[in-house]
This record gives sequence, structure tokens and C-alpha cells, in this order.
Amino acid sequence: MNAACHQAGSREEHLAALKQAAGGADPGWYLMVGEPAVARMRLVPTQAERVLESDVAVLTEWRNRHVTSFLTEFEATPARTRDWLVQRVGPDRGRVLFMVESMDGRRIGYMGLAFIDWASGSGEADAVVRGVEGFPGVMSTGLRTLLLWAQCELGLVHLGVRVRSDNPALGFYRKLGLQERQREALRRTEAPGMVTWVADPELASAGVSLVHMDWPMTGRTGPHDSH
Repeated sequence: MNAACHQAGSREEHLAALKQAAGGADPGWYLMVGEPAVARMRLVPTQAERVLESDVAVLTEWRNRHVTSFLTEFEATPARTRDWLVQRVGPDRGRVLFMVESMDGRRIGYMGLAFIDWASGSGEADAVVRGVEGFPGVMSTGLRTLLLWAQCELGLVHLGVRVRSDNPALGFYRKLGLQERQREALRRTEAPGMVTWVADPELASAGVSLVHMDWPMTGRTGPHDSH
């Protein structure tokens, strides 16, 4: 770890402060993707007065395009997306979302961290979605950047991802070096306007399962931020 890493007692507060400050005319802080940088990752604002409607629009569009990749399937709307950012992502001290952008600010996709357990130092990559074609290698390099940042800046020592077995992203994660640890059978449940996939240990087998994958920690230092 390098000197930029935060002490354990301040890591949760550090993330909360970054989220609180996100937004405004000049984001000011990015995670830079690649050396030299080929893209950047900007914190998605979650404070009600700072949420960007342009973020809401692409998050909604891309979520609907990839709806069957998630454990909850529903039709996203701008209002629903905005509420998710403000009421779910913002207050959750174990979750953060980044927008992946080209160096000139074009939105490419998004990705985040969730289920952070500060006591055990664990967390998961979450909501990894490519929104536009092109920019080869940006999403994989971006995810490595995010995981290394989580290791160094947030002190997380156990990182991984959970992904549906029918999601093409499973191959993407394998290429990145994430290793399968276990699978859980998923049961499909329906309600008006919503399909939910729930882990069910009583299922002997299932057409769809939840794949738990671990990211082998390398001990490398994290990426530098840019101000």
C-alpha cells in the first residue's frame, strides 16, 4: 500500500464525504482509467439537489436495455432511477456508483461497489453496465481500477462479484481473473411489473443460478486520483 491509503478508522467516512461532495458544475475528482489515461470514472451524484438529469437518463436507458442481467427485472423510469440514487445509493454507506466516461466527457457505462462490510473489509463490484459500443478495453480496465481503488483507498481486502449464470458478463469477469467460488440456485418469482430472482437452497437444480466470484488480491498499489 502507498502513503495515499487512508487509515482504517477513516475509510467509511472518506467514502461518505466523497459521495456527499459529488456533483456540481466541476466534479473535480476522478479515477483515471489506464496509464496513460484513456477514460475516467466520475462519482454519480446522489444528493437530491445535485443529481444530474443527464445521468438519470442514461442510467434508465441502459438499465432497461440490460434488464435480464439483474436479480430484479422491471421497467425503469427516470423517476424510479432518481429515487434509487437519492433514497438507496446515497444513504447507503456501503455503496457507491461511478459513471465511466471518455476523456471528453462522453458517457460509456457505469459500475460501482456495494455490500461493503467495513468490519470485515469486504465488498462487491456491482451494477457493471456498458452503455455504448466502442472504447475497447475500457470497461475491463475500469473495473480493475475500481477494485484497486477499493483495496487501497477503502481498505477492502475481500472483493468479488455475484452474477447470474445466464449473464454474458460471466465470461467478462473470468477474463479479468475473477474465480468462481460457489453457485446458488435461483428461483424466479413474479409480482405485478416485477420479476425477482431469489436464492433458494432447497432447489436441487435450476436453469439460472447466482455465481459468486472472488478477485484474487495482488497487493499492488491503487490508482492515483486526479484533482
